[in-house]
Amino acid sequence: MLVFDPIMQGLSLLAERDLHKAEQVFLRVINDPYTQKSELNQVREYLTDIRECQAGRKSLDFSIYEGLAKKSVFSLDEVLHFLADVYFSPAKSFAELDAYLDENISQGVNRLQRVKICELMGRDKLFEDIDKNGSAFVRKEVKARGDGEEFDVYRWKTVNRKFIERINPILLERHLDLLEYILENNDISVLDDSKLTVLTIKYRWIIASTLKKRWYLLRSYFFKARSDVEKQFNKKDGNRKYWDDVKYKKIRIFEDCGFSEKNIQKFLFIDKLNYKTLEKIYLFAQELGLKLNPRDVSLALRGEEKAKDHIKERAGFLMGERGKFQKKLIEMGFTENGSYAIANQAKGAHSRQITDAYDLALKVASDEIYWYRIPCNMEELAKNLEIQCQKHLSTVRIHLFERGRLNKILLKMGKPIIQKFLIEKYGPEVMELQCYFRLETIHQYYKLKFFHYHADAIPSVSELIKISRKEFKPILLQGYQEFVKKRNLKIDKSILGPLEKSHSITEWEDPCTTVEEKILLRCWFLMDHGVSITQSRVDSGIFSPGFDLWSYLKYPLPECNP
Repeated sequence: MLVFDPIMQGLSLLAERDLHKAEQVFLRVINDPYTQKSELNQVREYLTDIRECQAGRKSLDFSIYEGLAKKSVFSLDEVLHFLADVYFSPAKSFAELDAYLDENISQGVNRLQRVKICELMGRDKLFEDIDKNGSAFVRKEVKARGDGEEFDVYRWKTVNRKFIERINPILLERHLDLLEYILENNDISVLDDSKLTVLTIKYRWIIASTLKKRWYLLRSYFFKARSDVEKQFNKKDGNRKYWDDVKYKKIRIFEDCGFSEKNIQKFLFIDKLNYKTLEKIYLFAQELGLKLNPRDVSLALRGEEKAKDHIKERAGFLMGERGKFQKKLIEMGFTENGSYAIANQAKGAHSRQITDAYDLALKVASDEIYWYRIPCNMEELAKNLEIQCQKHLSTVRIHLFERGRLNKILLKMGKPIIQKFLIEKYGPEVMELQCYFRLETIHQYYKLKFFHYHADAIPSVSELIKISRKEFKPILLQGYQEFVKKRNLKIDKSILGPLEKSHSITEWEDPCTTVEEKILLRCWFLMDHGVSITQSRVDSGIFSPGFDLWSYLKYPLPECNP
Protein backbone atom coordinates (compact mmCIF):
# COMPACT_ATOMS: atom_id res chain seq x y z
CA MET A 1 0.00 0.00 0.00
CA LEU A 2 1.39 3.41 -1.03
CA VAL A 3 0.91 6.05 1.63
CA PHE A 4 1.67 9.71 0.91
CA ASP A 5 0.03 11.25 3.98
CA PRO A 6 0.37 8.56 6.65
CA ILE A 7 -1.54 10.46 9.34
CA MET A 8 -4.58 10.98 7.12
CA GLN A 9 -4.28 7.41 5.86
CA GLY A 10 -4.19 6.15 9.43
CA LEU A 11 -7.26 8.19 10.32
CA SER A 12 -9.08 6.79 7.28
CA LEU A 13 -8.23 3.26 8.39
CA LEU A 14 -9.44 4.06 11.89
CA ALA A 15 -12.69 5.36 10.44
CA GLU A 16 -13.01 2.02 8.62
CA ARG A 17 -12.33 0.20 11.95
CA ASP A 18 -9.13 -1.42 10.60
CA LEU A 19 -7.14 -1.01 13.81
CA HIS A 20 -4.22 -3.25 12.83
CA LYS A 21 -3.40 -1.43 9.58
CA ALA A 22 -3.94 1.95 11.21
CA GLU A 23 -1.45 1.00 13.92
CA GLN A 24 1.15 0.02 11.30
CA VAL A 25 0.72 3.32 9.48
CA PHE A 26 1.05 5.37 12.68
CA LEU A 27 4.18 3.44 13.63
CA ARG A 28 5.70 4.54 10.33
CA VAL A 29 5.06 8.13 11.36
CA ILE A 30 6.73 7.53 14.73
CA ASN A 31 9.84 6.15 13.00
CA ASP A 32 10.02 8.95 10.41
CA PRO A 33 12.94 11.29 11.34
CA TYR A 34 11.21 14.24 9.64
CA THR A 35 8.02 14.05 11.72
CA GLN A 36 7.34 17.16 13.80
CA LYS A 37 6.93 17.01 17.58
CA SER A 38 3.32 18.18 17.43
CA GLU A 39 2.47 15.40 14.98
CA LEU A 40 4.37 12.86 17.07
CA ASN A 41 2.26 13.74 20.10
CA GLN A 42 -0.89 13.51 18.01
CA VAL A 43 0.06 10.11 16.58
CA ARG A 44 0.97 8.80 20.03
CA GLU A 45 -2.56 9.67 21.19
CA TYR A 46 -4.03 7.75 18.25
CA LEU A 47 -1.81 4.75 19.01
CA THR A 48 -2.86 4.87 22.66
CA ASP A 49 -6.53 4.89 21.60
CA ILE A 50 -5.96 1.92 19.28
CA ARG A 51 -4.18 -0.15 21.93
CA GLU A 52 -6.73 0.73 24.62
CA CYS A 53 -9.49 -0.35 22.24
CA GLN A 54 -7.65 -3.58 21.33
CA ALA A 55 -7.26 -4.36 25.03
CA GLY A 56 -10.97 -3.77 25.59
CA ARG A 57 -10.44 -0.90 28.00
CA LYS A 58 -11.92 1.79 25.77
CA SER A 59 -14.57 2.11 23.08
CA LEU A 60 -13.86 4.49 20.20
CA ASP A 61 -16.19 6.80 18.30
CA PHE A 62 -14.98 6.05 14.76
CA SER A 63 -17.08 8.85 13.24
CA ILE A 64 -14.67 11.37 14.85
CA TYR A 65 -11.73 9.91 12.91
CA GLU A 66 -13.75 9.97 9.72
CA GLY A 67 -14.33 13.70 10.19
CA LEU A 68 -10.65 14.33 10.87
CA ALA A 69 -9.64 12.46 7.72
CA LYS A 70 -11.98 14.53 5.55
CA LYS A 71 -10.43 17.77 6.83
CA SER A 72 -7.10 16.91 5.20
CA VAL A 73 -6.22 19.59 2.63
CA PHE A 74 -2.64 19.95 1.42
CA SER A 75 -1.13 23.34 2.12
CA LEU A 76 2.33 24.88 1.74
CA ASP A 77 1.84 27.09 4.79
CA GLU A 78 4.26 25.12 6.97
CA VAL A 79 6.87 25.20 4.21
CA LEU A 80 6.43 28.94 3.71
CA HIS A 81 6.78 29.63 7.42
CA PHE A 82 9.92 27.52 7.51
CA LEU A 83 11.43 29.40 4.56
CA ALA A 84 10.60 32.69 6.25
CA ASP A 85 12.41 31.48 9.38
CA VAL A 86 15.46 30.67 7.27
CA TYR A 87 15.29 34.05 5.52
CA PHE A 88 15.18 35.95 8.83
CA SER A 89 17.75 33.72 10.53
CA PRO A 90 21.14 35.20 11.52
CA ALA A 91 22.86 32.88 9.02
CA LYS A 92 24.50 35.05 6.36
CA SER A 93 27.15 33.12 4.47
CA PHE A 94 26.49 30.08 2.30
CA ALA A 95 28.13 27.83 4.89
CA GLU A 96 26.00 29.26 7.71
CA LEU A 97 22.82 28.80 5.69
CA ASP A 98 23.84 25.22 4.91
CA ALA A 99 24.35 24.51 8.59
CA TYR A 100 21.03 26.12 9.55
CA LEU A 101 19.11 24.20 6.90
CA ASP A 102 20.75 20.89 7.77
CA GLU A 103 19.77 21.38 11.39
CA ASN A 104 16.16 22.43 10.77
CA ILE A 105 15.27 20.89 7.41
CA SER A 106 12.84 18.41 8.97
CA GLN A 107 10.37 21.26 9.54
CA GLY A 108 10.07 21.84 5.81
CA VAL A 109 10.46 18.29 4.56
CA ASN A 110 7.70 16.77 6.69
CA ARG A 111 4.92 18.46 4.77
CA LEU A 112 6.48 18.01 1.33
CA GLN A 113 6.84 14.28 1.86
CA ARG A 114 3.09 14.08 1.45
CA VAL A 115 3.11 15.60 -2.02
CA LYS A 116 2.46 13.11 -4.78
CA ILE A 117 4.84 13.87 -7.65
CA CYS A 118 3.51 12.01 -10.67
CA GLU A 119 6.05 13.28 -13.20
CA LEU A 120 8.82 15.81 -13.73
CA MET A 121 6.45 18.63 -14.64
CA GLY A 122 4.70 18.13 -11.32
CA ARG A 123 7.97 18.59 -9.48
CA ASP A 124 8.75 21.72 -11.47
CA LYS A 125 5.27 23.08 -10.71
CA LEU A 126 5.82 22.46 -7.00
CA PHE A 127 9.15 24.30 -7.09
CA GLU A 128 7.53 27.22 -8.93
CA ASP A 129 4.78 27.40 -6.31
CA ILE A 130 7.29 27.35 -3.48
CA ASP A 131 9.30 30.14 -5.13
CA LYS A 132 6.30 32.29 -6.02
CA ASN A 133 4.30 31.84 -2.82
CA GLY A 134 7.38 31.87 -0.60
CA SER A 135 8.63 35.11 -2.10
CA ALA A 136 5.24 36.76 -1.61
CA PHE A 137 4.97 35.45 1.95
CA VAL A 138 8.43 36.68 2.95
CA ARG A 139 7.74 40.07 1.36
CA LYS A 140 4.67 40.42 3.56
CA GLU A 141 6.66 39.39 6.62
CA VAL A 142 9.37 41.95 5.84
CA LYS A 143 6.76 44.66 5.43
CA ALA A 144 4.92 43.61 8.59
CA ARG A 145 8.07 43.86 10.68
CA GLY A 146 8.39 47.54 9.81
CA ASP A 147 12.07 47.79 10.72
CA GLY A 148 12.95 49.71 7.57
CA GLU A 149 14.60 46.78 5.81
CA GLU A 150 13.66 45.95 2.25
CA PHE A 151 13.08 42.54 0.77
CA ASP A 152 16.42 41.12 -0.39
CA VAL A 153 15.69 39.33 -3.64
CA TYR A 154 19.03 37.56 -3.78
CA ARG A 155 18.89 36.36 -0.19
CA TRP A 156 15.53 34.84 -0.99
CA LYS A 157 16.97 33.22 -4.11
CA THR A 158 19.76 31.73 -1.99
CA VAL A 159 17.35 30.38 0.62
CA ASN A 160 14.99 28.97 -2.01
CA ARG A 161 17.82 27.46 -4.06
CA LYS A 162 19.38 25.70 -1.08
CA PHE A 163 16.02 24.47 0.19
CA ILE A 164 15.10 22.98 -3.18
CA GLU A 165 18.53 21.36 -3.42
CA ARG A 166 17.80 19.53 -0.17
CA ILE A 167 14.21 18.50 -0.81
CA ASN A 168 14.77 17.31 -4.39
CA PRO A 169 16.38 13.96 -3.40
CA ILE A 170 13.58 13.33 -0.88
CA LEU A 171 10.89 14.06 -3.46
CA LEU A 172 12.70 11.83 -5.93
CA GLU A 173 12.68 8.92 -3.47
CA ARG A 174 8.94 9.37 -2.91
CA HIS A 175 8.40 9.53 -6.67
CA LEU A 176 10.37 6.32 -7.18
CA ASP A 177 8.25 4.68 -4.46
CA LEU A 178 5.21 5.67 -6.50
CA LEU A 179 6.64 4.10 -9.66
CA GLU A 180 7.47 0.88 -7.79
CA TYR A 181 3.92 0.78 -6.48
CA ILE A 182 2.58 1.07 -10.05
CA LEU A 183 4.69 -1.86 -11.24
CA GLU A 184 3.85 -4.02 -8.24
CA ASN A 185 0.10 -3.38 -8.33
CA ASN A 186 -0.43 -2.74 -12.05
CA ASP A 187 -2.21 0.44 -11.03
CA ILE A 188 -1.30 3.30 -13.36
CA SER A 189 -4.32 5.30 -12.26
CA VAL A 190 -2.30 6.78 -9.37
CA LEU A 191 -0.61 9.02 -11.96
CA ASP A 192 -3.93 10.90 -12.16
CA ASP A 193 -3.90 11.05 -15.96
CA SER A 194 -7.16 10.28 -17.77
CA LYS A 195 -5.26 9.18 -20.88
CA LEU A 196 -3.36 6.51 -18.95
CA THR A 197 -5.87 3.87 -17.96
CA VAL A 198 -4.08 0.57 -18.48
CA LEU A 199 -0.49 -0.41 -17.67
CA THR A 200 0.62 -1.69 -21.07
CA ILE A 201 3.90 -3.44 -21.81
CA LYS A 202 5.32 -0.22 -23.23
CA TYR A 203 4.21 1.80 -20.20
CA ARG A 204 5.70 -0.80 -17.87
CA TRP A 205 9.00 -0.63 -19.77
CA ILE A 206 9.04 3.18 -19.55
CA ILE A 207 8.41 3.13 -15.80
CA ALA A 208 10.97 0.37 -15.23
CA SER A 209 13.57 2.25 -17.29
CA THR A 210 12.86 5.42 -15.32
CA LEU A 211 13.39 3.50 -12.08
CA LYS A 212 16.67 2.17 -13.41
CA LYS A 213 17.81 5.70 -14.25
CA ARG A 214 16.58 6.86 -10.83
CA TRP A 215 14.96 9.96 -12.22
CA TYR A 216 11.54 11.51 -12.57
CA LEU A 217 9.04 10.10 -14.99
CA LEU A 218 8.42 12.12 -18.15
CA ARG A 219 4.76 11.99 -19.24
CA SER A 220 5.67 12.72 -22.87
CA TYR A 221 7.44 9.34 -23.11
CA PHE A 222 4.09 7.54 -22.98
CA PHE A 223 3.06 9.18 -26.26
CA LYS A 224 6.30 8.75 -28.23
CA ALA A 225 7.60 5.85 -30.26
CA ARG A 226 9.56 3.34 -28.22
CA SER A 227 12.67 3.86 -30.36
CA ASP A 228 12.65 7.59 -29.61
CA VAL A 229 12.17 7.00 -25.92
CA GLU A 230 14.95 4.43 -25.93
CA LYS A 231 17.32 6.99 -27.44
CA GLN A 232 16.45 9.39 -24.65
CA PHE A 233 17.14 6.78 -21.99
CA ASN A 234 20.48 5.89 -23.59
CA LYS A 235 21.67 9.50 -23.69
CA LYS A 236 24.34 10.19 -21.09
CA ASP A 237 24.08 13.94 -21.38
CA GLY A 238 21.71 16.53 -22.72
CA ASN A 239 18.71 15.32 -20.72
CA ARG A 240 17.05 16.95 -17.71
CA LYS A 241 18.87 14.79 -15.20
CA TYR A 242 22.21 15.72 -16.74
CA TRP A 243 21.45 19.44 -16.68
CA ASP A 244 20.24 19.26 -13.08
CA ASP A 245 23.51 17.59 -12.07
CA VAL A 246 25.52 20.17 -14.01
CA LYS A 247 23.62 22.99 -12.33
CA TYR A 248 24.51 21.77 -8.86
CA LYS A 249 28.13 21.18 -9.86
CA LYS A 250 28.35 24.76 -11.12
CA ILE A 251 26.79 26.02 -7.90
CA ARG A 252 29.38 24.19 -5.81
CA ILE A 253 32.18 25.84 -7.78
CA PHE A 254 30.60 29.29 -7.56
CA GLU A 255 30.01 28.98 -3.82
CA ASP A 256 33.52 27.69 -3.18
CA CYS A 257 34.88 30.73 -5.02
CA GLY A 258 32.75 33.09 -2.92
CA PHE A 259 30.49 34.37 -5.68
CA SER A 260 27.53 36.48 -4.65
CA GLU A 261 24.05 35.12 -5.29
CA LYS A 262 23.61 37.77 -7.96
CA ASN A 263 26.56 36.41 -9.91
CA ILE A 264 25.51 32.81 -9.31
CA GLN A 265 22.11 33.52 -10.82
CA LYS A 266 23.76 35.42 -13.65
CA PHE A 267 26.07 32.58 -14.71
CA LEU A 268 23.93 29.60 -13.74
CA PHE A 269 21.59 29.73 -16.69
CA ILE A 270 23.99 30.86 -19.43
CA ASP A 271 24.00 28.07 -21.99
CA LYS A 272 27.36 29.14 -23.41
CA LEU A 273 29.05 28.48 -20.06
CA ASN A 274 30.20 24.93 -20.58
CA TYR A 275 30.71 23.06 -17.30
CA LYS A 276 33.90 21.38 -18.49
CA THR A 277 35.39 24.78 -19.32
CA LEU A 278 34.31 26.11 -15.93
CA GLU A 279 35.86 23.13 -14.18
CA LYS A 280 39.13 23.53 -16.10
CA ILE A 281 39.57 27.19 -15.23
CA TYR A 282 38.51 26.43 -11.64
CA LEU A 283 41.23 23.78 -11.29
CA PHE A 284 43.71 26.04 -13.10
CA ALA A 285 43.03 28.84 -10.62
CA GLN A 286 43.47 26.42 -7.72
CA GLU A 287 46.88 25.38 -9.05
CA LEU A 288 47.93 29.03 -8.89
CA GLY A 289 46.51 29.41 -5.38
CA LEU A 290 43.54 31.52 -6.48
CA LYS A 291 39.79 31.33 -6.64
CA LEU A 292 37.71 32.26 -9.64
CA ASN A 293 36.11 35.67 -9.80
CA PRO A 294 33.19 36.80 -12.01
CA ARG A 295 35.56 38.33 -14.55
CA ASP A 296 37.27 34.97 -15.08
CA VAL A 297 33.93 33.30 -15.77
CA SER A 298 32.84 36.08 -18.13
CA LEU A 299 36.04 35.67 -20.12
CA ALA A 300 35.50 31.90 -20.23
CA LEU A 301 32.42 32.61 -22.37
CA ARG A 302 34.81 34.01 -24.98
CA GLY A 303 37.31 31.19 -24.67
CA GLU A 304 39.11 29.07 -22.12
CA GLU A 305 42.52 30.58 -22.91
CA LYS A 306 41.27 34.13 -22.35
CA ALA A 307 40.08 33.15 -18.90
CA LYS A 308 43.35 31.38 -18.11
CA ASP A 309 45.38 34.40 -19.23
CA HIS A 310 43.36 36.60 -16.91
CA ILE A 311 43.87 34.15 -14.03
CA LYS A 312 47.60 34.14 -14.72
CA GLU A 313 47.65 37.91 -14.52
CA ARG A 314 45.84 37.83 -11.20
CA ALA A 315 48.32 35.23 -9.97
CA GLY A 316 51.18 37.55 -10.81
CA PHE A 317 52.04 36.33 -14.30
CA LEU A 318 51.38 39.02 -16.87
CA MET A 319 51.14 38.31 -20.56
CA GLY A 320 52.65 39.92 -23.65
CA GLU A 321 55.03 42.85 -23.27
CA ARG A 322 54.03 43.31 -19.65
CA GLY A 323 54.87 39.69 -19.02
CA LYS A 324 58.32 40.18 -20.51
CA PHE A 325 58.81 43.29 -18.39
CA GLN A 326 57.74 41.40 -15.28
CA LYS A 327 60.14 38.57 -16.09
CA LYS A 328 62.96 41.08 -16.46
CA LEU A 329 62.11 42.64 -13.10
CA ILE A 330 62.19 39.23 -11.42
CA GLU A 331 65.59 38.55 -12.97
CA MET A 332 66.78 41.87 -11.56
CA GLY A 333 65.76 40.78 -8.05
CA PHE A 334 62.22 42.07 -7.68
CA THR A 335 59.69 39.91 -5.83
CA GLU A 336 56.88 38.26 -7.77
CA ASN A 337 54.23 40.47 -6.17
CA GLY A 338 56.24 43.63 -6.65
CA SER A 339 57.19 42.84 -10.23
CA TYR A 340 53.56 42.08 -11.02
CA ALA A 341 52.31 45.34 -9.50
CA ILE A 342 54.91 47.41 -11.36
CA ALA A 343 54.55 45.67 -14.72
CA ASN A 344 50.78 45.74 -14.47
CA GLN A 345 50.61 49.48 -13.80
CA ALA A 346 53.52 50.86 -15.77
CA LYS A 347 53.13 51.79 -19.41
CA GLY A 348 55.34 49.96 -21.84
CA ALA A 349 57.32 53.08 -22.73
CA HIS A 350 58.23 53.63 -19.08
CA SER A 351 59.70 50.20 -18.37
CA ARG A 352 63.20 51.32 -19.36
CA GLN A 353 63.04 54.31 -17.01
CA ILE A 354 62.14 52.08 -14.06
CA THR A 355 64.83 49.47 -14.66
CA ASP A 356 67.49 52.12 -15.34
CA ALA A 357 66.65 53.96 -12.12
CA TYR A 358 66.80 50.70 -10.15
CA ASP A 359 70.16 49.72 -11.67
CA LEU A 360 71.57 53.17 -11.07
CA ALA A 361 70.47 53.12 -7.42
CA LEU A 362 72.25 49.81 -6.88
CA LYS A 363 75.34 51.17 -8.64
CA VAL A 364 75.35 54.22 -6.37
CA ALA A 365 75.14 51.97 -3.31
CA SER A 366 78.02 49.89 -4.68
CA ASP A 367 80.23 52.84 -5.70
CA GLU A 368 79.69 54.72 -2.46
CA ILE A 369 79.70 51.88 0.02
CA TYR A 370 82.62 53.62 1.75
CA TRP A 371 80.19 56.41 2.71
CA TYR A 372 76.80 54.76 3.25
CA ARG A 373 78.16 51.32 4.20
CA ILE A 374 75.16 49.57 2.63
CA PRO A 375 76.02 46.64 0.31
CA CYS A 376 74.13 46.74 -2.97
CA ASN A 377 73.05 43.11 -2.53
CA MET A 378 71.20 43.69 0.75
CA GLU A 379 67.62 42.43 0.66
CA GLU A 380 66.40 45.44 2.62
CA LEU A 381 67.83 47.82 0.03
CA ALA A 382 66.25 45.89 -2.83
CA LYS A 383 62.94 45.90 -0.96
CA ASN A 384 63.06 49.66 -0.37
CA LEU A 385 63.93 50.35 -4.00
CA GLU A 386 61.14 48.04 -5.15
CA ILE A 387 58.66 49.99 -3.02
CA GLN A 388 59.83 53.24 -4.59
CA CYS A 389 59.54 51.79 -8.11
CA GLN A 390 56.05 50.52 -7.37
CA LYS A 391 55.00 53.82 -5.85
CA HIS A 392 56.42 56.22 -8.42
CA LEU A 393 56.76 54.08 -11.58
CA SER A 394 58.13 56.26 -14.42
CA THR A 395 59.03 59.14 -12.06
CA VAL A 396 61.07 56.95 -9.71
CA ARG A 397 64.37 58.41 -10.98
CA ILE A 398 63.25 61.91 -10.06
CA HIS A 399 62.27 60.83 -6.56
CA LEU A 400 65.36 58.72 -5.94
CA PHE A 401 68.01 61.13 -7.18
CA GLU A 402 66.66 64.63 -7.73
CA ARG A 403 64.52 64.66 -4.59
CA GLY A 404 66.99 62.76 -2.43
CA ARG A 405 64.92 59.68 -1.66
CA LEU A 406 67.83 57.28 -2.26
CA ASN A 407 70.07 59.31 0.06
CA LYS A 408 67.44 59.13 2.81
CA ILE A 409 66.96 55.38 2.32
CA LEU A 410 70.68 54.65 2.55
CA LEU A 411 71.18 56.93 5.55
CA LYS A 412 68.27 55.34 7.38
CA MET A 413 69.59 51.86 6.69
CA GLY A 414 73.00 52.92 8.04
CA LYS A 415 71.64 54.07 11.41
CA PRO A 416 72.21 50.68 13.13
CA ILE A 417 75.89 50.72 12.09
CA ILE A 418 76.36 54.20 13.55
CA GLN A 419 74.54 53.22 16.73
CA LYS A 420 76.69 50.12 17.15
CA PHE A 421 79.91 52.12 16.74
CA LEU A 422 78.79 54.81 19.21
CA ILE A 423 77.94 52.18 21.82
CA GLU A 424 81.31 50.55 21.21
CA LYS A 425 83.13 53.83 21.91
CA TYR A 426 80.94 55.52 24.53
CA GLY A 427 79.00 52.64 26.07
CA PRO A 428 75.26 51.83 26.01
CA GLU A 429 74.40 54.88 28.11
CA VAL A 430 75.22 57.11 25.15
CA MET A 431 71.76 56.41 23.75
CA GLU A 432 70.16 58.00 26.81
CA LEU A 433 71.89 61.35 26.27
CA GLN A 434 69.69 64.25 25.29
CA CYS A 435 72.10 65.14 22.51
CA TYR A 436 72.07 61.63 21.05
CA PHE A 437 70.00 62.73 18.07
CA ARG A 438 72.86 65.11 17.15
CA LEU A 439 75.43 62.39 17.67
CA GLU A 440 73.97 59.67 15.45
CA THR A 441 74.46 61.53 12.18
CA ILE A 442 76.79 60.20 9.53
CA HIS A 443 79.12 63.21 9.78
CA GLN A 444 79.59 62.66 13.52
CA TYR A 445 80.15 58.97 12.82
CA TYR A 446 83.03 59.65 10.44
CA LYS A 447 84.40 62.38 12.68
CA LEU A 448 84.59 59.80 15.46
CA LYS A 449 86.05 57.29 13.00
CA PHE A 450 88.87 59.78 12.27
CA PHE A 451 89.81 60.04 15.94
CA HIS A 452 89.57 56.27 16.23
CA TYR A 453 92.28 55.79 13.59
CA HIS A 454 94.34 59.00 13.75
CA ALA A 455 94.35 60.16 17.37
CA ASP A 456 95.65 58.81 20.64
CA ALA A 457 92.26 59.20 22.30
CA ILE A 458 88.74 59.92 21.22
CA PRO A 459 87.07 63.13 22.38
CA SER A 460 84.09 63.20 24.69
CA VAL A 461 80.60 63.42 23.25
CA SER A 462 80.31 67.14 23.88
CA GLU A 463 83.76 67.83 22.43
CA LEU A 464 82.99 65.77 19.34
CA ILE A 465 79.73 67.58 18.68
CA LYS A 466 81.34 71.01 19.14
CA ILE A 467 83.80 70.40 16.29
CA SER A 468 82.13 71.84 13.21
CA ARG A 469 82.72 70.65 9.67
CA LYS A 470 84.72 73.80 8.95
CA GLU A 471 86.93 73.29 12.02
CA PHE A 472 87.30 69.61 11.23
CA LYS A 473 88.68 70.22 7.73
CA PRO A 474 92.27 71.21 8.71
CA ILE A 475 92.36 68.47 11.37
CA LEU A 476 91.45 65.93 8.71
CA LEU A 477 94.06 67.24 6.25
CA GLN A 478 96.76 66.95 8.90
CA GLY A 479 95.64 63.43 9.75
CA TYR A 480 95.69 62.50 6.07
CA GLN A 481 99.26 63.70 5.62
CA GLU A 482 100.44 61.80 8.68
CA PHE A 483 98.63 58.67 7.51
CA VAL A 484 100.20 58.78 4.04
CA LYS A 485 103.64 59.51 5.45
CA LYS A 486 103.43 56.78 8.07
CA ARG A 487 102.51 54.14 5.48
CA ASN A 488 104.85 55.42 2.78
CA LEU A 489 102.04 55.83 0.29
CA LYS A 490 102.51 57.66 -3.00
CA ILE A 491 99.23 59.20 -4.05
CA ASP A 492 99.85 61.48 -7.01
CA LYS A 493 97.60 63.69 -9.11
CA SER A 494 96.65 60.80 -11.40
CA ILE A 495 94.77 59.36 -8.43
CA LEU A 496 93.62 62.59 -6.81
CA GLY A 497 92.42 64.23 -10.03
CA PRO A 498 89.64 61.80 -11.09
CA LEU A 499 88.53 61.38 -7.48
CA GLU A 500 88.28 65.13 -7.00
CA LYS A 501 86.24 65.56 -10.17
CA SER A 502 83.80 62.75 -9.39
CA HIS A 503 80.71 63.74 -7.44
CA SER A 504 78.01 61.61 -5.93
CA ILE A 505 74.63 61.48 -7.65
CA THR A 506 73.04 61.65 -4.20
CA GLU A 507 75.00 64.87 -3.53
CA TRP A 508 76.14 63.91 -0.05
CA GLU A 509 79.31 66.01 -0.38
CA ASP A 510 79.21 69.43 1.28
CA PRO A 511 81.51 72.45 0.63
CA CYS A 512 83.95 71.17 3.26
CA THR A 513 84.38 67.77 1.61
CA THR A 514 87.87 67.33 0.19
CA VAL A 515 89.51 64.69 -1.96
CA GLU A 516 91.68 63.76 1.03
CA GLU A 517 88.55 62.98 3.05
CA LYS A 518 87.27 60.74 0.25
CA ILE A 519 90.55 58.81 0.32
CA LEU A 520 90.42 58.42 4.09
CA LEU A 521 86.80 57.25 3.90
CA ARG A 522 87.88 54.46 1.56
CA CYS A 523 90.82 53.60 3.80
CA TRP A 524 88.63 53.43 6.91
CA PHE A 525 86.17 51.17 5.14
CA LEU A 526 88.89 48.73 4.09
CA MET A 527 90.61 48.78 7.49
CA ASP A 528 87.28 48.17 9.25
CA HIS A 529 87.07 44.97 7.23
CA GLY A 530 90.60 43.80 7.95
CA VAL A 531 92.35 45.12 4.84
CA SER A 532 95.61 47.01 5.41
CA ILE A 533 96.40 49.95 3.14
CA THR A 534 99.58 49.36 1.14
CA GLN A 535 101.09 50.89 -1.96
CA SER A 536 100.29 47.81 -4.01
CA ARG A 537 96.63 48.17 -3.13
CA VAL A 538 96.76 51.87 -3.99
CA ASP A 539 98.22 50.95 -7.36
CA SER A 540 95.46 48.36 -7.88
CA GLY A 541 92.96 51.23 -8.04
CA ILE A 542 91.18 51.19 -4.69
CA PHE A 543 90.89 54.98 -4.84
CA SER A 544 89.51 55.06 -8.38
CA PRO A 545 85.95 56.38 -8.75
CA GLY A 546 83.52 53.47 -9.15
CA PHE A 547 85.94 50.85 -7.78
CA ASP A 548 83.98 47.97 -6.23
CA LEU A 549 85.33 47.94 -2.69
CA TRP A 550 82.78 45.40 -1.46
CA SER A 551 83.80 42.81 -4.04
CA TYR A 552 87.45 43.59 -3.31
CA LEU A 553 87.07 42.10 0.15
CA LYS A 554 88.07 38.44 0.13
CA TYR A 555 85.20 37.34 2.35
CA PRO A 556 82.31 39.82 2.10
CA LEU A 557 80.02 39.78 5.14
CA PRO A 558 76.20 39.98 5.08
CA GLU A 559 76.55 43.61 6.14
CA CYS A 560 79.29 46.15 6.69
CA ASN A 561 81.26 46.37 9.91
CA PRO A 562 80.75 49.56 11.95
